[in-house]
Amino acid sequence: MTEVQTSGGKVSGVLAGEGSMAHWFGIPYAAPPVGDRRWRPPAPVEPWRDTLKAKKHGAVAWQRAGGMEEFISELATGLGLSAARRRALLTALKVVPVKEDEDCLTVNVRAPAGAANLPVMVWIHGGDHTDGSSGDVFYQSDALPERGCVLVTFNYRLGLMGFFAHPELSAESADGVSGNYGLLDQIAALEWVRDNIAGFGGDPNRVTIFGESAGGEAVLNLMTSPRARGLFHRAIAQSPSDSGRWLRLNEPALDFLPAIEAGSRFAEVAVGDDDGQLARLRDLPADELYELYRDRADLGRHFYPAVDGVVLPSTPMTAFSRGQQASVPLMVGYNADEASLFYRFVNPAGAEFAAPPAPAPDATRPDITPEEVRAAFERSYPSSSHVDRLMSIYPGLSSLERDAVGRHGGDHMFGVHVDHASRMHAQAGLPVWRYHFRSVPASKKQTAGAFHAAEIVHVFGSSLPLVPPAPDAHLLTRAMGDRWFAFAAAGDPSFPGLEEWPTYDPADPRHMVFDRPVSSVQPCPAQPGLDLMRERIEWLSKED
Repeated sequence: MTEVQTSGGKVSGVLAGEGSMAHWFGIPYAAPPVGDRRWRPPAPVEPWRDTLKAKKHGAVAWQRAGGMEEFISELATGLGLSAARRRALLTALKVVPVKEDEDCLTVNVRAPAGAANLPVMVWIHGGDHTDGSSGDVFYQSDALPERGCVLVTFNYRLGLMGFFAHPELSAESADGVSGNYGLLDQIAALEWVRDNIAGFGGDPNRVTIFGESAGGEAVLNLMTSPRARGLFHRAIAQSPSDSGRWLRLNEPALDFLPAIEAGSRFAEVAVGDDDGQLARLRDLPADELYELYRDRADLGRHFYPAVDGVVLPSTPMTAFSRGQQASVPLMVGYNADEASLFYRFVNPAGAEFAAPPAPAPDATRPDITPEEVRAAFERSYPSSSHVDRLMSIYPGLSSLERDAVGRHGGDHMFGVHVDHASRMHAQAGLPVWRYHFRSVPASKKQTAGAFHAAEIVHVFGSSLPLVPPAPDAHLLTRAMGDRWFAFAAAGDPSFPGLEEWPTYDPADPRHMVFDRPVSSVQPCPAQPGLDLMRERIEWLSKED
């Protein structure tokens, strides 16, 4: 029997795996954010009378589909596949789903049939806060719930619909702020889990949030948002990104306008500068707004989670420095070659700075000069001597050599957040486990290395379509799935029959290295680049 009573009404799912698993897809967790609800905090779900057949994923949030397309294209080449397989992979991984809709706030649940009081794992998908969905192919697996947990995935508003700020929105808010609607959606989804998950066999007192890239950043955002406190009990941040990391609602930062000013400029382009912009913006069809959003990357790059003093009181890095994060066990890590696929479409100085147009695949970067990158670093670091140190730590960065840009980018966009959060969490006396993912694609022609998001298929026990796995990949998949499940079940990733994984200690730093064929605990190597970047974080945090 798959019928469950929820706060919105009864839902019925389907049995899978020869009856051993139960699925419920597309359950609303909030009212549709359409019409006058566009750019408002999520409202309570509208109850339904008849039993809702929860058999397919709901519509995905509106997608920007810019950088994701470029990433997938780079991945298809970096995997070392034949031309035919590259074409087939690009077809299979269409970034823009068939149906985009503002009415997208739904959850999906996978659980063992007849489950009761099992740990709950809530996945937050990545995609730069602008793309992606819970229905992406990488997440469609029962491998985690088959171990004995309830797996929840959900959609939330993205990009323009999820993080648009505007003075009129702030004026109509009881808190006097705007933007961060996507983050509020994530909190609403967790509230739905708290109130309903027991009916699906989950324990509302054992909820683990986990996510990758923008989803990893969302995990850290939720750990530092007062409004999410108490809604989860453990956290896993996989490659937490830096999308809009220093963006603020009402003040400029680095290369960012105040988010509210960027929203005002966008509104002027969209509907003119007369009073009452918000009403006219809410009347415009979503596709018209998104056509403009995709065309105006200079303004759209500000539609990300922003420090507003209320929902997000400070940047997560600042909050961790001050010991203001949630007191929950944390697993956090990143991949060895995070930025190997980003060379052509991310500013070499970091995502805090506008990305120039991508060059041709064989170009070195004629669109941006070393002098321009140096000038950006001068604004981003405390002094010229810090920038000199940076250039010496990453030889070739000053001339924008691809490998050097990739090494720096991986540390800058992902590694330093892992390093800073793990150190601060441990220094606060809280348990933290750190990992480093190093497995590379099986092809001898691969150039992607342990690329961004490569660990996801191992965590979920899924696969990349049309990409042959290494013969020993199943060993890594089993090890990572076991560790993730163990952490969700008991707040500790140690697992019977596997090597003991010690908590992270800044005085004797060790991490779990996930690789093929064997994963093992190893000392964290000295990383002067991360040390320098943590100095930068502390310097920038003074602005919070």
